[in-house]
Amino acid sequence: MAAPAGRVGQAGFLGFTPGARGGRKPETARKRVNRNKKKNWNRHSDIRDVEEFLDDVRLQERTAGGMLSEKADDHLFFVDTGDKKKAVAAKKKVKPLRIDLILQPDSKVPAPKDISSHQVPNGRKLKRKLEREEKLAAQGVLPRSERLLQAQLRNKRPRCKPEANNNPGRGFYDLWEDDSLEPSPGEPESWHSQQTKKGQVKRPSRLNVKPSQLPAIEVLNPGASYNPTFESHQSLLLQAHENEVKRLRQEEKLERQVKLPTAAEVATQESQFQELCEGLVESDDDATLEDGEGEELGTTPMAQREKKTERQRKKEKEARILKVKMEAEKSLKKHGQELFQLRSIRAEISQQQAESVRRKEKREEERKADAFKPKRLGRLKYQEGDVAVLLSDELPGTLRNLKPEGSIAKDRFKSFQKRNLIEPRERAKFKRKLKVKYVEKRAFREVVL
Repeated sequence: MAAPAGRVGQAGFLGFTPGARGGRKPETARKRVNRNKKKNWNRHSDIRDVEEFLDDVRLQERTAGGMLSEKADDHLFFVDTGDKKKAVAAKKKVKPLRIDLILQPDSKVPAPKDISSHQVPNGRKLKRKLEREEKLAAQGVLPRSERLLQAQLRNKRPRCKPEANNNPGRGFYDLWEDDSLEPSPGEPESWHSQQTKKGQVKRPSRLNVKPSQLPAIEVLNPGASYNPTFESHQSLLLQAHENEVKRLRQEEKLERQVKLPTAAEVATQESQFQELCEGLVESDDDATLEDGEGEELGTTPMAQREKKTERQRKKEKEARILKVKMEAEKSLKKHGQELFQLRSIRAEISQQQAESVRRKEKREEERKADAFKPKRLGRLKYQEGDVAVLLSDELPGTLRNLKPEGSIAKDRFKSFQKRNLIEPRERAKFKRKLKVKYVEKRAFREVVL
């Protein structure tokens, strides 16, 4: 049975919550908070008024672009003149498009400045360049780009205008003549090439200079023939022998350089220690010698510098003046004697001129000789190939029994290197990175022998 509504607020009626009297909530005790601690400032402080003020400030900045209290009256109010036609016309004229209104920002707060967008690459360098150009412009000196442009405008060649087809004085060509359209070597360009502007481009002169004066195919030594004379064959054998001796000497030199020392030459610990102590330990002879020198130095008294008198200073000054006068007289006498040496001087000059001419001729000869030598084009130096020669007992009697020596491809490759057409090269060394893995397949195991 429900309790009457009027008796809920009467005294003595028990509420539903524990500790409630007359249906009212008991009064809670006020919390005691220590406000001296920083952690309790934000938790138990009422800052709603400050937040409302800051929200109001942000709202004014977004909508009006600043505080309304700081705005002038002209920005907040306007005078209504009552001319509606002009207002409507101005409104229609200034009304933006809908898409522009959508794209416009809602806030009037300016965007933060992007520092990186205002930075210019090489800004300091460009600034110094502009300052230098302004300084030169003040002196009347134009920059290099401007000077090149003016020179190009001054030396501008007039453009050749194409000749009109209806010009009666225009050149013509008979297609039914027997001569060819292509010009022969040594003759000027043909009429067809001149009219179509398809003449040959002038070849640069530097392309006509050969990198080497050696012929493309060199004539071999007569001893390399299939039936050579005894003298020519012996000279070719001697040349091959000298090349082989030179190669063996280089190999021996490398072996000596990388050869390990023998047991007698190996340094022992005693010899190494003696070398390290060389100059650090004093011997008995050196000690006795130093003691004797010390005694001699100790017995000799120190030389005391005496003060010069006025007379001595005067004599020294007169001696210096006399020495300067004698040197001046000697130089004058020498210049006077040179007049009588004109013949010897002329002979010396002619000798120097002859020596300079001789040196010039020698340099010219060396330059001509270098034109027939291979140059250093890469990191490797050119090396002559092996001489293809047969021994005396290997010489065939007829051309039919002759066996070829050497390789044509290798000979041409060496010729290119010798004539400075390509740099000397060596065969690339193949280096296997991965190990070879051998797999025995099943089909191989099934084979029955």
